[in-house]
This record gives sequence, C-alpha cells and structure tokens, in this order.
Amino acid sequence: MLKAGFARLPIAPPLGITITGYYEPRVAKGTLDPLFVSATAFSDGESRCVLLCLDAVGIRQATLDGVRERIGKNVGLPRAAVFVTCTHTHTGPEIDDGLFEPDPGYNQRLEKLMEQAAQAALDDLKDARILAADGRVEGISFIRRFRMRDGSTRTNPGYGNPDIVAPVGEPDYQLKIARIVREGADEILFVNFQVHPDTIGDCMGSVELFSADYPGFVVRTLEGALPGVKAVYLNGAAGNLNHVNVFKPDWDPNGGYEHTAHMGRAIAGEVLGIYTKARTVESERGVRFAETQLPAPANKARPEQLPLAKDYVEWHRTGRGDLIPETGMGITTLVAEATRMLALADAPDNFLLNMTALSAGGLCLAGIPGEAFTEVGQRVKANSPFPQQMVLGISNGYEGYFPMREAYEEGGYEARSSSFKLGIAESIAEAEAELVRTLWEG
Repeated sequence: MLKAGFARLPIAPPLGITITGYYEPRVAKGTLDPLFVSATAFSDGESRCVLLCLDAVGIRQATLDGVRERIGKNVGLPRAAVFVTCTHTHTGPEIDDGLFEPDPGYNQRLEKLMEQAAQAALDDLKDARILAADGRVEGISFIRRFRMRDGSTRTNPGYGNPDIVAPVGEPDYQLKIARIVREGADEILFVNFQVHPDTIGDCMGSVELFSADYPGFVVRTLEGALPGVKAVYLNGAAGNLNHVNVFKPDWDPNGGYEHTAHMGRAIAGEVLGIYTKARTVESERGVRFAETQLPAPANKARPEQLPLAKDYVEWHRTGRGDLIPETGMGITTLVAEATRMLALADAPDNFLLNMTALSAGGLCLAGIPGEAFTEVGQRVKANSPFPQQMVLGISNGYEGYFPMREAYEEGGYEARSSSFKLGIAESIAEAEAELVRTLWEG
C-alpha cells in the first residue's frame, strides 16, 4: 500500500547575508514573503524516499552530494532516495550556487532544517492514492532568446526592441498536477510548470528583500482556496524561458511584486480549474528511485581568450562596466562568458552530472541538475511510460545552463555561459528518459 507524508519548515535566513540570483551581490535588508523547505515522503512498505523542495536559486552538486548523504544517513535512507529540488527564486539566500561566498552558519542550520523536515515527513506517512491531471497556462511564460535583424541571437534584448525579428523556440505551456490524497491527513498537491522565478527586481538586482517569487504565490493561493491541501510548486525545465513579453512593453516593463502575484495566481487558477478533473493513476508499482552519473565534457576557453576574460570580470567587479563593449543584457552575457572561461581554466576536461528520478505508483519525477532548455523537459515527458511524468530543474545539483545544440551556433547568454560543450542538453534528455524507463520496468 502506498503511503505519503508531509512536513514544511521555515528556512528564514538572517538579514545581512547575500541574496543571490544575479552577478551583482545584494545584502538582505528584509523579507517580502517567507521561504520554506517542504518535504514529501513516500513508502510502499519496503522502499522509502523523500523529496525536499527549497525556496532557493540552487545548490551546486558537489555541496549537495554531501548534504544528501548526511541527511540520508541520519533518517535511514540511501543518498539516491533523498531528492532535493529548488524553485530557483532569484531573491533567496546564497547557499552555494558558485557566485558568492555562502554563510557557513546559515548553511549548517539549513541542512539541519532539511533533515528535520525529511524526518517529520517520514514520521507522517499515511495511506495514500495519487490522482493526476494536465492543464495549460499561457501568457506568463515566454522564450527569452530572439533572432535579431543583424542575424545575431540575443537573450533578453529589451521591451519593444525594434531589431527583434522573432523568438527562437516555443515555450512549454503544459501544467501538470498530482493530487496525493491521504487517509485522515492533509492532501499533498504537486504543481509542475516551467518559467524563471525572476519577476521581482530589475536585471541588475536592486531588490534586497527575500521572497519566494511567484512559486510562493502559487502555494499560498492554492492553500487559501483548498482547505486541507498542502501545495508544492515544482519548477520544470525553464533555462530559455522567462516572464518578459517583449512585444507588450506596457504589460509590466519592470516586473515587480504585482506581476509576481499575477503569475502565481495564473498558475493557481489553472490548477483550480483542473483540480476536480484529476483521475487516479495506479499505485501498485510502489516506490522506486535511481541515480546515475552522465559524463559531460567541459566547455573550456582557448588560452588566448583568458586575458580579455580577466579584464571583463575585473571591470565588472570594480564598477567599470562601461569599458565592456556591450549594453544591457549584453554586458551580463560577456561577464558570464568570461566567468565561465576563468572558472574552467584549471578544471578537469570532463564532469559527471547527477541524473536522478523517483517514482511513486504512476507518478514519476525526473531531476535535472541545472537550467535545461524547455525542449529537454518536453522530450522527457513525451517519452515517458508513466501516467504522470514531471520534470524538475535545479534538482540534486545546480551546474548552470544546458542549451540545445543549435543554441551554441546561435549564441546568446545561455550557451556562452554554459560550462558544457554542445550536445549536453540532448545527452541529458536521453539519459533522463532511460532512467525513467528503468524505474518503470523495475
């Protein structure tokens, strides 16, 4: 018999630590809305696993491997049974995403809170059945890469830019829900959609307040509308998606908290619309989990490129960005590319990426350790044998961008900043699809 448990704890970071999400450091001066870790446990009587969802931008794989190992040891699970995903809010605390130095004291406390939430969820196991439904949300998620009149491809070229020809790609508008209905306990509601949670501040990071961004509004709206339901927002493959509609400059040119609320309520509204249409998916398959490592060649620079890369990073760090031959998002692209070049200069030629998945009955969650293009998520979902397949980005690692092969030829922020050579996105899609098939076949 399938069982499920739930727990949620606040992870309130102290003021004065770094807010991450941009290449500009920000010091936390307050809180717009609270941040949480939500834990969902599954058991079939023999196998157990736990999903931890954090309001955070991401945690690097090297750090998270140790965290998962220690949490698993303390709650009686193997590492592969501890699945950690992040919503990717750009107004959360620096934990370890590779941009700034984390606060060791806070990270120790956070790990303990994650462990406590995991244990509480395992202690809360109740008989459960899973219902699933799919919906569609348009008008809040947009491709952020555009072909320009000069033939180049640019990321976030600006509202109403007259040189825009067309977006490069199509968003994934699919929304998926899983209702985990428990006997004598609150229902757990998984919501899986894909768009960057980066709607509150401008691109230079002026906001110095903690916020869960639109995923927080999804959760609060649903729990307010559905008494006895605990909602968990699971962000999908959104590496080339954001909230910016460049063709409607009056829509909401600066993002902001009101637009954040709009996005969260739009997603929650579709969930409410399909909530009672959810149908039971089989649960006899039990609880399964798996983890493999995918070899990933490093996207190293040529030696002659490093001196200029050092200049770009130094100019940006010291407030001399006007020396960088670009404007707007173009500056961010060059700085990100330079940062990647310097970071990989002495790195190994190949990395190993965590490919992870867990399933409970007819529900499967596939975890990608970074920001995959939305096409990756679509491929995994389309090829899955599970009645309800969700794809989760920023899961069990945060290793940057995984662009599709053609993006390396087109250019733009994501490909130029990626730590991995072209072909990485296609390899991830294939590896995750194989892992999902392995869980299905048992």
